[in-house]
Amino acid sequence: MSTRFKKTIVLGIDGFDPDVAGELIASGHLPNLARLAEYGTFSPLQPSLPPMSPVAWTDIGTGADSGNHGIFDFIHRRPENYMPFISMRKSATGLLGTVYKSPRSCDGFWRYASDAGVPTTIIRWPITFPPEKINGRLLSGLGTPDLLGREGRDTLYATTRPPAVKTELGEDHVVVVKWDGNTIHTQIEGPATGKNSFSTLDLTINRVGDQSVELVIQGVNAVKATTGQWTPYVSLEFKVGLRRLRAITRFLLIETEPELRLYQTAVQIDPTKPAFPITHPKEFSKELCSEIGQFSTLGMPETVHPVTKGWFGYDHLISLCESVDAERMKMFDLELSRLDKGLLAFVFDASDRMQHALWFTRDPQHPAYDEEKARQYADAIPSLYRRMDEAVGKAVDAVGNDGALWVVSDHGFNTYRRSVHLNRWLVENGYMHLKGDDNGHGGVLFQDVDWAQTKAYAIGFTSIYLNVSGREGQGIVASGEEQQRLAAEIAEKLQNLEDPVDGSSVMRKVYQSAEEYSGPLVAAGPDLIIGTNIGYRASWQTAIGGSPVELIEDNTDAWTGDHLFDPDLVPASLFSNQKINSEKPTAEDIAPTILTCIGVEPPPHLKGKSLI
Repeated sequence: MSTRFKKTIVLGIDGFDPDVAGELIASGHLPNLARLAEYGTFSPLQPSLPPMSPVAWTDIGTGADSGNHGIFDFIHRRPENYMPFISMRKSATGLLGTVYKSPRSCDGFWRYASDAGVPTTIIRWPITFPPEKINGRLLSGLGTPDLLGREGRDTLYATTRPPAVKTELGEDHVVVVKWDGNTIHTQIEGPATGKNSFSTLDLTINRVGDQSVELVIQGVNAVKATTGQWTPYVSLEFKVGLRRLRAITRFLLIETEPELRLYQTAVQIDPTKPAFPITHPKEFSKELCSEIGQFSTLGMPETVHPVTKGWFGYDHLISLCESVDAERMKMFDLELSRLDKGLLAFVFDASDRMQHALWFTRDPQHPAYDEEKARQYADAIPSLYRRMDEAVGKAVDAVGNDGALWVVSDHGFNTYRRSVHLNRWLVENGYMHLKGDDNGHGGVLFQDVDWAQTKAYAIGFTSIYLNVSGREGQGIVASGEEQQRLAAEIAEKLQNLEDPVDGSSVMRKVYQSAEEYSGPLVAAGPDLIIGTNIGYRASWQTAIGGSPVELIEDNTDAWTGDHLFDPDLVPASLFSNQKINSEKPTAEDIAPTILTCIGVEPPPHLKGKSLI
């Protein structure tokens, strides 16, 4: 097969919703996407099952479903002890420290392109950490950890500890500090140096005015922080054994009076001297810095949880997302300027975080709706769509008349009004039992579960596993016929779940993995995948093995928008300068389409089909 197009650009925009895009196109706010829709393609794109970023982007990238690539949820479990872990990378501890491996079990389109000799550049595509060697350049995206090996542990320095938030996923890292005159002495925590010990750097906070402080690190590095403004990136260096590990972070001074509140982003890998590779070639990250300046390396640098916890406000989140988008746009401009031929795939992701936090502006019926804030931030979501339209315009110009452009998202968005505690449903229906009293609260990490009497458990955001003998550590369900019968029984009962408040149907469909996925890894995933109706989502406590007493409760958090509903209800977006040959394109169709564009025969194992 000969190369069909000289240039092929894949522009990924996380969470770009076709309904929102359609509204803004109709009102004249997205002129570049409007032109693609007029002479090329604008279509809903069937997302992955379930429609969540690590699964969806991997479906898009590999042309296969979870049964082949092995990613089923944000959170997987270790069957021997039921404990959750993040699905987006694999790690092991060796003689030289932590060693990372890709969680994907099949190749992405960039691997086939590279092997065919096509010049290939992949920037911030999710689930590309650790970076693989390709014929070109690669910067890892979603799944890249911070320097501590986590998804991004942020810190709040405060003179009074804020109240804990019950729905928060993960730990709150709050450092309570005290003024000594106009000075505070504290520490920045870095990578672990032992089982319960961490490297640290001295941090001195000097009050220099009503609205600002000076931050001094190890007595030398000094940066001024002004209320409401993000600082530039601050360089850090931690000593861990014989190694010195470089990092970067940013600070946000929220207030100095009546209490000090100083927020610090995660301690991220320094791209000028990465502690472990985040790019291929390794020097590429340093080269990027020299071209565009310092940039975030964390897989998810824009985080909604500080808003949920009341650490900072919507304005701070918006300014953080805008600054990250600005970094990405500089990278995008750079890569477009040197794309003479071949393949460029580039992903923007701040759009996802913004819609998680600000979807209430589109839903007056949301439990967390605030009319004044809805007016104040009414343009926040349209504004980010306009920014993405500008990126599309640049891609249209760069690809020219002899190139193919594909603009894709991983899923759409909608309102998240009610939280469903799936493990509570399993308890109420006799499939899970707690130690002592089933009517009591079941703590996270399954700490109160009686596994000897438990047939099923929920973990992650859409996953239900059966407690199968020989597979789970304390399994009691026989594999084979009993397992199949029980899966069908739970699916049928859960399908009929109604909201006790008003009788609304909670589930659109409960899927059985064995009927939905194909490939050698089906048995490694959950037995059931839930597809909720709009408004209902599995709770944060469900994700990490908790079972609160109440079955369904209002979501009053700042996290008001989501996409973890039935995939048919949150379609992704597809735009192109090409006409496509399908009325119902799917996420798995994108990879073989890209390979067709660059003249590479799609491998036979791909589930998707080329759209041209």
